[in-house]
Amino acid sequence: MYRELTAEDHRRILAISADEVPDVLLLLGVFDVYEGAARFATYLDDARYMRNARKGLPSWLGRSHGLKVAVAGSFGGPMAAMHAHSWIAAGTPTVVQLGWYGALQAGSGLGDVIVPRHAERQDGVSDWYLPKGILADATPALASAIAANLIAAGVGVSERAIYSTPALLAESREVIADWSRHGYHGVDMETAATFAVAKHFGAERAAALIRFDDLINEEHSMAEELKAEHLGVLRGREPQVVDAVLAAVGARKAHS
Repeated sequence: MYRELTAEDHRRILAISADEVPDVLLLLGVFDVYEGAARFATYLDDARYMRNARKGLPSWLGRSHGLKVAVAGSFGGPMAAMHAHSWIAAGTPTVVQLGWYGALQAGSGLGDVIVPRHAERQDGVSDWYLPKGILADATPALASAIAANLIAAGVGVSERAIYSTPALLAESREVIADWSRHGYHGVDMETAATFAVAKHFGAERAAALIRFDDLINEEHSMAEELKAEHLGVLRGREPQVVDAVLAAVGARKAHS
């Protein structure tokens, strides 16, 4: 039933018209899906709240870099997949996963960014969108453009793979060490699901995630209060990431 919903159905769910379909969805992985997305919406021009109270899907629409941009928050793969599915099915051609990751390799710094080429599919959702064994990967040209923009801005960037888990609090030292041995640069909860949904629909996709906690050195744990100067690093990085992402999407649209 829901799989057969039309583009018009999804626009009705999102409470947008055909003219309001954005060029890109910025899908933020965050605990507080309302406050987090609201903050990222301030990095756009003329952003307005678009929650459809009947459906309960809070989102913002704004503009930047000549693009119509939607911002929505999600916590975990199922919520990310629901947002990605509905916005892409409504006609949005590009989705970029934003948010934070935990470092699985030594050498990264607070506020560094990963633009992963693919995400390990342990999210619990991607199997519904892609056959087993198929990569949940980024669109190469879009990911490369985002990484290049961040590097040009002086941001530390990795393009290695990320591991998407469905169970944040189940990350023991043993499993963290195993993920690290397998070469994953970081861990998050949403990227594999978002990539899988977008790939299923043939949409362009990428991710740009900011390093929060260091799971190898056990620094900046979410169980501890983040120091003001560290929070300042993260907050300062957010608009830089949004700008780099939207510049890359805008350039691709201009040359398409």
